[in-house]
Amino acid sequence: MKSIFSFFLCIMLVCPVLSGCRGSGNAGIPSESGTDQSASAGNPSAPAADEVVARVGDTEILYSQLAEQMVMLEAMYSGLSEQFTSEQLQEKLHDAALSSLEILVSQQILNSKIDEYGLTLTPEEQEEANQAWDQTIEDITNSVKQDYPDLTGEDLDAMVQSALEISGKEKQTVVDNAVQSILVRKLKEQVMSETPRPDRQRVEEFYASLLAEQREQFDQDVTQFESAMIMGEPVVYVPRDYRIIQEIQLKFDDEVVQLLNQMEPYDTDDSDSYEEMLALEYQRLREESVPGLYRQLEEGVSFSQLMEAIKPGSSSTFNYVCEDTTRLSQEYQQAALSISQPGETSDTPVQQNRGYTILHWADSLKAGEIPLEEVYDLLEQQLLEEDRNQVWTDLQSQWRQEARVEIFEDRLGY
Repeated sequence: MKSIFSFFLCIMLVCPVLSGCRGSGNAGIPSESGTDQSASAGNPSAPAADEVVARVGDTEILYSQLAEQMVMLEAMYSGLSEQFTSEQLQEKLHDAALSSLEILVSQQILNSKIDEYGLTLTPEEQEEANQAWDQTIEDITNSVKQDYPDLTGEDLDAMVQSALEISGKEKQTVVDNAVQSILVRKLKEQVMSETPRPDRQRVEEFYASLLAEQREQFDQDVTQFESAMIMGEPVVYVPRDYRIIQEIQLKFDDEVVQLLNQMEPYDTDDSDSYEEMLALEYQRLREESVPGLYRQLEEGVSFSQLMEAIKPGSSSTFNYVCEDTTRLSQEYQQAALSISQPGETSDTPVQQNRGYTILHWADSLKAGEIPLEEVYDLLEQQLLEEDRNQVWTDLQSQWRQEARVEIFEDRLGY
């Protein structure tokens, strides 16, 4: 992540130069004489900011819009310039410009369809769009914290601000993009809503095909079955007898984890500081957190309730363990298989990296085929989603063919 951050830092430095050459950053800025500086101010051969590079119906797409899309791509190819000849670089930029322009064309076609269907946002949807900026700030802040855990206060705020500038994100743009995404989502839902459900014969054929495929795959590698279950994919075959496990993870505090991560590289035979702090944290969890959880279980609080109290939404997540499971630690597997019966919890927590995990045997799966009727709705829904996605893809292609689109390739400036 740090190398990526450094790469974008370079882009931040390169972008003003490129914007000067292509002019994407100066569109609409009045000069001292009172006239607009064109996008070609730094490069007379580049098109003007208001040069029309494409037309969708009666709507024009300007060079300034394309240049805005191209700034990051130009910076990326500038960093790779030594790997290509000037002709190759120009060809790649030209292809990238055409691709970027096609995206702008597609967006305009979707906008026209949104208007045609009369779609607007509800107050709740507008609030969702407004929250996109807060989510952006939170995501960038968390990313910076992860890569630079020692930053706090004003230093952290400054780094977050730098990351925002590097990314080119601005509040109004982020909110506008969120509005557009919600409207496109509503358009997609509306046009796909009339897709007919698959008939029973098609579902039965899908079941038979999936059963043959999974029987071969899962018998050879149980990890594929476990992964499919965890990912929520349709499963119609169970290769072994399985225990369905719920877990509560008790983690070290974030500040402690950050400190341990900083100390670990300096851990040597001459210093016991890292091991001592690590041992103290495990001891703290054993003495302060673990007993309280077991006490609540004894008092009748369900394991799922405790999961939700510690991490909302986690009670719907499960792990899958059998005798042949290899993707988990031996300690985890043994603890899961040592629980005497469904509905009970492991006697002792499993020590894992930076914390403990308490296991609960929630349910079981018997080896063999899962009857069609048990998975019918799930298989029908997957086929329906595939059909709906195909309808959406076909409609977009149809709209593109029906639209009056003119692309002026000779005006791209790339």
